[in-house]
Amino acid sequence: MNILKTLLIASLFVSILNAKNYFVSHGDMCEEAVDHYCVNHPDTVKNLQLALGADKRLKVDIKADGIWGNDTKNAIIAFQKYHKLEPADGWAGKGTREKLDKIYKSRPFSFTKEGDMCEEIEGQECPNDYESVRNLQITLNADKNLSVEIDTDGIWGKNTMAAVTALQKKYGMIQIDGWVGKGTKRRLDIIADGLMFPVVAKRYRTVKRSTTSRSYRKGGSYASFRKSSRYPKTFSVYKNSKLLKKAHKSNTKIEIDISEQRIKLYVANEVAIDSPCTTGARSKLEPNTKRRYNKSTPKGRFKITEKIADKRSNIFGKLYRNGKMVWRGDRRKYKGPKAKYVGASLRNWMRLTDSGIGIHGSKYVKRYPATNGCIRVPFNVVSQVFKYAKKGTPVKIVK
Repeated sequence: MNILKTLLIASLFVSILNAKNYFVSHGDMCEEAVDHYCVNHPDTVKNLQLALGADKRLKVDIKADGIWGNDTKNAIIAFQKYHKLEPADGWAGKGTREKLDKIYKSRPFSFTKEGDMCEEIEGQECPNDYESVRNLQITLNADKNLSVEIDTDGIWGKNTMAAVTALQKKYGMIQIDGWVGKGTKRRLDIIADGLMFPVVAKRYRTVKRSTTSRSYRKGGSYASFRKSSRYPKTFSVYKNSKLLKKAHKSNTKIEIDISEQRIKLYVANEVAIDSPCTTGARSKLEPNTKRRYNKSTPKGRFKITEKIADKRSNIFGKLYRNGKMVWRGDRRKYKGPKAKYVGASLRNWMRLTDSGIGIHGSKYVKRYPATNGCIRVPFNVVSQVFKYAKKGTPVKIVK
């Protein structure tokens, strides 16, 4: 019994050591020649390719096929040059492998232990964190039964959702909706068994495309903000604090530009705030009925008719029965037994129409139309708009 216990502890120690020094423990990788030989084990090469491909600083396009080739060699050279390793020869020797382990610690990954991934709508929100989505994309690409090839950029989008739908169809799942829920995650864990996923050290980690806004540099003019090459797709926010101090009910107005996905608060006909926002999608999947609906935000002139700091949606949310969630999304489409309804949070709500279109805060702000018609604004911005806009403030929605 003691021998078995000792072996188990030793095995655990070795696995921990290998996880910490994954590349160091698996031998050199290189372009083989008559005078030298490298291990080039397929699993190690594949994890090397995954790690290098996930690091957007290197600007390499590499396929994770486990086969050493010119693309992998060139990616190693790019890695060596970036980190000033000498010589930059494309040989993954001891020094290079030590650096790889320092930056790209690899480990197994369990999808069932992570949150859901999905296309977000009011009442239907998923974390969609960078690492989970990137590992999802890596796993989908690795499944030979799917024959998909999507970017491993860690950003949820239409291509990733389409690949998830293809996986659900291929394996005969009941829910074919592109939602990475419990059943889909179980299947992903089967596919991912044996894969090692790159974990980039914090100080080297690629910055996720943020869904929250960033303040614009102090002292910058609005004209220079508009001239930025990243405008209007930037997540940055323009704010003129001096102008906001002059705001009152009769000199404020709001403009929402659907084509730019930006919301602007004007004070005395000058832009005081310019922020990213998300408006209604032209084609929106209802997850329970599996039908798509046009949820475009209406264009025209409106006025704020209602302001509620902490509002709950009357339509979109979750339904629970016996403590278990049985429905999420549009409650009007639910046909089951009586259930408790909990509306989605619509913080800093500003109503524009009687049909339920309004402006509200959200942590899920995209750079493309994605809502059920409402206008989502980052929390730190919507609180400012809510403060300075009043009942009766005119709102113009343009395309």
